[in-house]
Amino acid sequence: MLMICITAVLFVVPASAVLETNHLVQIDNDGRKVAMDVTYDSDKNTVHVVIGDVSMYEEGIQSVNLHDYNTGYGILKNINDKICLLGRAPFPKATPEKYRVGLTHEVHDHLLDINTTRLSHDEVNAVAGPNIAAFCKTYSTYYMTATPLDRNARALETPNTEPKVQNGFVKYWCVISGCIVDRIQSQQILQNK
Repeated sequence: MLMICITAVLFVVPASAVLETNHLVQIDNDGRKVAMDVTYDSDKNTVHVVIGDVSMYEEGIQSVNLHDYNTGYGILKNINDKICLLGRAPFPKATPEKYRVGLTHEVHDHLLDINTTRLSHDEVNAVAGPNIAAFCKTYSTYYMTATPLDRNARALETPNTEPKVQNGFVKYWCVISGCIVDRIQSQQILQNK
């Protein structure tokens, strides 16, 4: 009788999720060091990233980011301006080993194109799921697409245009990525929020 009670108790205890936080320093393609804390939640299949101080970089944007690998979407959350940029994750989930390295030079640059139409909370939930919708509930959210850039982000050019200077951009950081946004687009969404 005692053995049956012990067995029943073992089945009631749920397996706990693995919540692992690592400190990561990225050195991007322009030599800028950005520190971040990366929390991987194995139960929710999400990665939460807190970007450290980027105030020393004129074009840097302070952000807290969330990637939900169940839906394939990620969010760049500009905490100073209460804006979320929602888009498909540009590459599959990095393994927890990548979060544990401590220092990395692996940074993939992307150019973001932002749709300046604000999304409702219900639209965010329908597109990216409840984790991301809850994460950006009180923020103005905009959809964006990410286009990979060459390894050398200094040579930002598009066909039939002059080379764009670095001061024409702002930059968000995330795990092994740098996300560059045209300053004019960034100012447009600030006006629309």
